[in-house]
Amino acid sequence: MDKQINDVIILLCKGISNRRLYFPNHPKVISYAKDFRKELAVFFEMSEKEEFFIGIIDGHFIFNGQRLFGPTVVGRQLIQFMEMLQCGGVSFRKGLTIEDISTFMDLTDGLKTSLKSLQEARELFKQRGIHAITLAGHYSDQTGIDAPDNKRPWEGQEIGGFLQSPTLVYQALFDVVTRAHGDAAYNRELDIDSARSVSEFMLRFTQSNFADVMQYIHYPDYDSYTIGHSVRVSSIAVFLGMKMGWPEESILAMGTAALLHDIGKSKILSEILYKTGSLSDDEFRLIQEHPRVGSELLLAQKEVSPLDIAAAWGHHLRYDGRGYPQKPAWAVRSSPIALLQICDVFEALTAIRPYKQAMDPQHAFSVMIADKGAFHPSLLSVFISFIGIYPPGTYVELSDGRIGMVTGVGKIIDRPQVKITRLYDGTRLVKEDQYDIDLGAMDRTSLSLKVKRLLLNYLDAEQ
Repeated sequence: MDKQINDVIILLCKGISNRRLYFPNHPKVISYAKDFRKELAVFFEMSEKEEFFIGIIDGHFIFNGQRLFGPTVVGRQLIQFMEMLQCGGVSFRKGLTIEDISTFMDLTDGLKTSLKSLQEARELFKQRGIHAITLAGHYSDQTGIDAPDNKRPWEGQEIGGFLQSPTLVYQALFDVVTRAHGDAAYNRELDIDSARSVSEFMLRFTQSNFADVMQYIHYPDYDSYTIGHSVRVSSIAVFLGMKMGWPEESILAMGTAALLHDIGKSKILSEILYKTGSLSDDEFRLIQEHPRVGSELLLAQKEVSPLDIAAAWGHHLRYDGRGYPQKPAWAVRSSPIALLQICDVFEALTAIRPYKQAMDPQHAFSVMIADKGAFHPSLLSVFISFIGIYPPGTYVELSDGRIGMVTGVGKIIDRPQVKITRLYDGTRLVKEDQYDIDLGAMDRTSLSLKVKRLLLNYLDAEQ
């Protein structure tokens, strides 16, 4: 049921995102509205409920008291819209129509200034003929439209301002890449400066909170993995550049280039891009065109850097010169592009896709090492040493049953630094009570412990 809840909200959020790119009755917008209504019908049947209520607090979606990470990442536009309506949640009632959903999506694009009160927002919905979608007061223990208009603290870690929230950093990265791909698809000018700006935010936060950012790169965004892939490649590249001591200017340039490296995929039909079965030869040839298409798109933009273009063109080129597109004789090797290529492949191997499960880092490293000539040898060695078989941001279960987030690679590659978030009996620790263990310290306490297993895709459980 939890995955279904996420999927329902994400469908709505993607419909809203597409509505801001396309005209009201565009087939893509209507398709998302139909899919959202269909999934809601399944929810109503399974839950035997008459309404589907989403709370919003501190910039996060809340369902039944639990914060939802995935929908929050892709739902920035909906969250901002709800804030403009001065409400704390929205309720979709059984029997809502495609017209209700379409009009709601139109409002998310049409409302340009915040309303004065929740009552004004409710009047607006009434005027537009939206009856099966209603607005609630600020979130509370109760659910639905009768929740009292008073905000209360909820269980979970406190979320502060932008730079205090890794979720918002990740969300901003996701939003920038989404807009870039949408603008590219319709031949609009790309906002390169926004990509640079959010890369700088990421670098500033990562300098002191790198594990908090890194944990979000493991989130499985099944239906938008081209966007999430670019965000995660950029996050890993910035982390590696920082760990290797590269100049800040170079790290920022690499982070921006990584966000835009797959921009050519905006020109590929979604039924090919997100196909779960095997690609035909013709479809695969179209996929192979995306580096060339992306570099040409970027060449036409203002404020674009040579590294942005090189990353789009060369991220599928191997160290030995093979790969695609065909490497011209005059092309030279570049350390940033070589690192991006490593990050690109590692993310693809370790991420969940509709057609495959995630590969654990140790297995991914063995695959990459076995592919002779694919990667810059010394950069791959450095990459493995800094990422480790338990990468920062992943969750592990220790031999005594405690669970924690890896905060750093230890002196011994299989004995990382861990922040304990759950006790032996499953009790979740609030942020203030979490504590660190260094398995590589080799003292009496750490020697009695080891990592029992890596918990792939554990982020939602901790949110």
